[in-house]
Amino acid sequence: MYNLATMWLTLSVIFFLCEYVTGMLQVVTLGGLVAGSFIEGAFMCLGLKLMHVIVDKQFLLTRLQELAQRRNDCIKAMLVMAAFSMEGAVTVCRMLPGYDLNFGIMHGIFLLLLYPAAAIVLDKLMLKEQVEHGN
Repeated sequence: MYNLATMWLTLSVIFFLCEYVTGMLQVVTLGGLVAGSFIEGAFMCLGLKLMHVIVDKQFLLTRLQELAQRRNDCIKAMLVMAAFSMEGAVTVCRMLPGYDLNFGIMHGIFLLLLYPAAAIVLDKLMLKEQVEHGN
């Protein structure tokens, strides 16, 4: 439970920082920005749980340096996480008043490549830590 909460908070902070620094989402209040970031983080955690079901179990235990050898699982994981990342951003815009998605090339790269890749890498690091400590 602690690992899930830590992952949720970490992904929410990453999204908050990107959102705050860039004009990806137009937000009226800072509280709305925080709320939207936590909703996006929840979507990404759901995506990680689905990714664990879809990809091969060996992919989850593979070291980061050896991921190139498991291309099919990498593609599956990135597609799942990119879908949840984009759907989270769209849902935030629908749910919260004052949100508007300004989707440009840089924001697309962030939502569809960088943010999902960061979530996968963080998840793999967390799983590695769990395996090493026997939790």
